[in-house]
Amino acid sequence: MALSFDEHLEAVLQDCNDRINQLEDSDHSDIEMLDALINRGSVLSMMEYYTSALSDFEDAADLIAKIERKGESVDPGSFVRVFVSRGELYGDDGRMADDYAIASVRLGEVREGSKFYDRKKIIRMCLDCCEDLLDAGYPGATAPFVDKLYSLLVGHDDDWSRNRYVETLNVNAQSMKDMEMDNEAMGIFTDAIEAGTELVEKGSLEDLMSMIFAFVMRGDIEQKKGLIDMYLIDRKAAISLLEEMMSMNKLDDISVLVRLHQDLANTYLTLNMVKEAEEHLMREVMLNMDGAEEYIREYVGRDK
Repeated sequence: MALSFDEHLEAVLQDCNDRINQLEDSDHSDIEMLDALINRGSVLSMMEYYTSALSDFEDAADLIAKIERKGESVDPGSFVRVFVSRGELYGDDGRMADDYAIASVRLGEVREGSKFYDRKKIIRMCLDCCEDLLDAGYPGATAPFVDKLYSLLVGHDDDWSRNRYVETLNVNAQSMKDMEMDNEAMGIFTDAIEAGTELVEKGSLEDLMSMIFAFVMRGDIEQKKGLIDMYLIDRKAAISLLEEMMSMNKLDDISVLVRLHQDLANTYLTLNMVKEAEEHLMREVMLNMDGAEEYIREYVGRDK
């Protein structure tokens, strides 16, 4: 019988423990121990043993410092993996941003063939770091990761790369928006919408939310700038895509759609366009009623 995922992880963890015990009992090199600590820390993190994982990555960071003090070089993949992993485990505080900043110093050296990374893993890691930094309120710290993403994505026309390119444009634009660089953000959100539209036309866009996000964020900036006609167009585009997702039962949370209808209703009221406002208010009410009906069916057992 095949092992379950959890059983597989337990077996890998045992192998990692055996490897570290073997190294501790032998005349091992620091690089060998570094790799073993990274491997075990990664498995522990996957198993959600976060305290133990953090301990391994802290030991790995200390070992990197020891190796570098001796004038020896650490593979850039190992270096980046340690500080990104430790930063992720620290969570959304200054220590995370500090570790991501340390990792970014050698990010440019990470290539296909570096330890622990291939091209797709580098791209996913950089996107995750950008999202973590944005969530934690460090938009300026995303720059080296965004630069790395562009270097790996520009010129690649396969669907996977183009989808990641849309995600990269969105995190870059969000960084600009958070730093109040609104004109730059608007331009990059426009690029994301155009790249996403190309994928939609091919039937290759993986997640409509990436387009919706760009329309909503660009609309927020347009509203702030008083570009009301452009704002209305972008809000309607986002609503149309959300309604499409809901019609295909792919919208897990209707709260965003409700809020956008409410936004449009409020804007139309300020413009004294009562008929248009009523249309969106009625849709908002219907969505909330649908949500209430679903709640009753699920939790009260009305269908029984």
